[in-house]
Amino acid sequence: MSIDLSAYRSIQTNLFVKLVVPGYQTLTFSDYHKDYTIDGTNYQGLGELLSITDTTDELRANPKDISVVISGIPQGNVAEILDNKIKGSDILITRGFFNSETGALLNIQGNPAGKFQGIISNFNISDDLMMGADTGSITITLTATSVVELLNNKISGRRTNASDFTAGDMDRVSALAKSNFNFGAPL
Repeated sequence: MSIDLSAYRSIQTNLFVKLVVPGYQTLTFSDYHKDYTIDGTNYQGLGELLSITDTTDELRANPKDISVVISGIPQGNVAEILDNKIKGSDILITRGFFNSETGALLNIQGNPAGKFQGIISNFNISDDLMMGADTGSITITLTATSVVELLNNKISGRRTNASDFTAGDMDRVSALAKSNFNFGAPL
């Protein structure tokens, strides 16, 4: 679905991330400068502390990875990250279009628009200590694999384990597999 922005001279876009960590909670955050609620879900505004790799807008969905970098994580929260299954968590990123003068979400159909949907395939935690200043910064980088890539890697078809050939017509497969068929050969 395309969004018609032709009536607006200038707009502001912000990204909203929903990360569903199994057995923990759903984390919601954005690069908006303050907390913002969309469809009853409150997204914590991280502003400049959140960056997401650039993507290209194309007509077809592409099997690309995306990186979400969160800076300024309090040291006490690192244990929460390590103690939960971040890898394999579902991630959904949407883009909201705002009036750049008022800061209000544009009231147009399809806003906010889906940007990326996938699974966290890896994460990295880095700790940068400022020598002599006794301060530091902790950054987490989440690498997400798109749903399109996951579907491309899916292997489908009938399993060929011996235990699968025990019912109906399939119980004859084992005997036929060892047979020699000479179609068209003289008797």
